[in-house]
Amino acid sequence: MVTSLLPHPNATSGGALVMYGQLTVLATRHQVTLATFAGANAVEGRRIKDLRALGIDVHYISRSWPSGSELWRRRLRDATAWLRGGRPLRALQFFDQRMQCLLDRLLSEESFDLLQVEDNAMGNYSYRTQIPAVFTEHEVRSTLPSQREDPVKTNWIQRALSEAERQRWQEYQPAVWRRFNRIQAFTLRDATAIQTMAPELANRVRLNSFGVEIPKAADPSCEEPGTVVFTGAFGHRPNVDAALWLGREIMPRLRILHRGVRLIIVGTSPTKSIRALASKDVVVTGEVPAVEPFLERAAVVLAPLRNGGGMRVKVLQAMALGKAVVTTPVGAEGLSATGLEPPVALAKDAEEIARSTAALLASRDTRHALGRHARRFVAKHHTWQAYGQRLEAIYAELQSIDRLTCRHGAAG
Repeated sequence: MVTSLLPHPNATSGGALVMYGQLTVLATRHQVTLATFAGANAVEGRRIKDLRALGIDVHYISRSWPSGSELWRRRLRDATAWLRGGRPLRALQFFDQRMQCLLDRLLSEESFDLLQVEDNAMGNYSYRTQIPAVFTEHEVRSTLPSQREDPVKTNWIQRALSEAERQRWQEYQPAVWRRFNRIQAFTLRDATAIQTMAPELANRVRLNSFGVEIPKAADPSCEEPGTVVFTGAFGHRPNVDAALWLGREIMPRLRILHRGVRLIIVGTSPTKSIRALASKDVVVTGEVPAVEPFLERAAVVLAPLRNGGGMRVKVLQAMALGKAVVTTPVGAEGLSATGLEPPVALAKDAEEIARSTAALLASRDTRHALGRHARRFVAKHHTWQAYGQRLEAIYAELQSIDRLTCRHGAAG
């Protein structure tokens, strides 16, 4: 049985794509029951239909993103719960008693060999079962650097609330992890953070970088010389910071180094400050049906991330298409879990990013060679099949332990 926060609220988000890919590979080798949230949009409806067509027994709680007066009622409810309790706001936002009832019913009425729980907000639920359980930590939150605020500096009230929230994550996450037999992390930094925050759980942590579908390689004829692209969902604050850093500090340097450079910022819910970046050589698209056509147009794909945790789907997607990627060490996290250096251009500051990008824009052969190498790397190490094999090794560990426990119990 798999429980998931996703696909909600946006089935095209990185986390949703990760869950969808994981489920498709698990369904080829296991009988899978999924308990999840789903919004009332066409994309999520198709995803549910597709998963059921794969043989997955899908149970979902319909949950639409509120607006108008309902949005304010939910915010008031969450704020009241936050003041009364000790859980982080995100965990409260995604708690729904209907989901708890669904989990209770499934675990009492059906027989499962293993439970897998995705995302720390789903750790907010009770799982009344004794079967082996795996928890996937998509992003360790309490040890992240403070988020850069946009567009103005925070006041003392905001800083106090931010610190209170950080402390809640510091307590909440280890409490969730302790309830599971294995804890899966996508990046070495997150795995290390878990072991540091909860040393007694160190032997339960497993590193398993996720994968992507390998698409048809990008058509070189679609590439637009001088065009660089950044993609991201801007409900996620590290993406907001990256876009603003790109527009305000990196692009001015690029304009000097490569005349005629053009930036396209692609993603849902761009903030007012991101929209303000739009100019004659900067396009802010907002939500688009698919990001792949924009990645195909890119001569270089940029992922200038300075904060946040977890692994970046956007980087793997671009590499899988065969595009040259310039990113930071933060943006490349999870790619070196194989022990190999990933074929991306790594840069730490605005000047390095601009110079690396300009060099690739100036040499078609160099960027295409880097893109081909990136595609081969992802096809070897970051397919869903490779991810599934590593995940099944974790399952085998738990099944072995479970059988051993049963034998000892019977002997006793």
